[in-house]
Amino acid sequence: MKLRNNKAAYLRGRGGFTMVELAICLGIIAFALVAIIGVLPIGINVQKDNREETIINQDGMYWMEAIRSGATGMNDLADHVTFIEIRNSNSQVYRWEPVPAGAGDSHIELPRGVQGAAIIGLLSMPVQADLVGPVTVRNWPQVDTGSGEYNLIRAKVRAISGSAVDKGEAAKEMAFSYRLTSEVRPIRTSGDWGDLTGRVWDNIGDKLELDANRFSKLNFYEIKLTFQWPEYKFGDEERPGPNKKGFRSIVAGRLVNRNLNLLNPLDMATGQFQEDVTSPFFFFEPNKFSVPRVARGQ
Repeated sequence: MKLRNNKAAYLRGRGGFTMVELAICLGIIAFALVAIIGVLPIGINVQKDNREETIINQDGMYWMEAIRSGATGMNDLADHVTFIEIRNSNSQVYRWEPVPAGAGDSHIELPRGVQGAAIIGLLSMPVQADLVGPVTVRNWPQVDTGSGEYNLIRAKVRAISGSAVDKGEAAKEMAFSYRLTSEVRPIRTSGDWGDLTGRVWDNIGDKLELDANRFSKLNFYEIKLTFQWPEYKFGDEERPGPNKKGFRSIVAGRLVNRNLNLLNPLDMATGQFQEDVTSPFFFFEPNKFSVPRVARGQ
């Protein structure tokens, strides 16, 4: 009997890759890893930037509507606002925070029980309001847009929208924050640059035109909200990041300042806090206009 030689089949079963083939495979894998490692951070940054811009868009509309409507019942805002800082034209700085001021602290505590209203009230303060102290405004209402007074109002805000994980107290320091700068100005009219008709203010028509100009500046305002993000803290200094976005809107209605004191009775006619021309807390009343007597300065 003749046995079959299976040596060739045996050798074929033990065959494998050559060193050249292994080197090529390792090179392909290494190239793929380098490409993935190089592109992955870019993809992560794009996702992060899109998320932050989405939060800014949502928060921007939220803040704009709250200021436009003169909201007074949004006390949950105190959980998101770290501080509000007002710097006037005399370089005086007033800092408001929703926490009690201890010994050695320089900030002022927002009124308890109405902190949400106080936040909206401070952000609605006109840039030309004559702020002579942290809680005192004089010469209001005023229509002189060239008075030289200027208030820089900014706040550090922890994102209102976004992931629920960032809303807890434990995540407060790590949550996404931004700087909000608010500017409220009366709409400037032709009267701010003089009589464009070439006439002298000496007849009834000119007087009515001047009164209409004053009336407009007391009842039509521009709101500009500027968001800068993210907000960084270096020691005791707060600095915004490179990203910036602005929101603008127009309000037709009067702007009144109110005394946010829960011990005082509410205005029975409106159900709002009592008006106080010296208060630093301002609120819009859309579609309600100042009376002609005030507009004419009588």
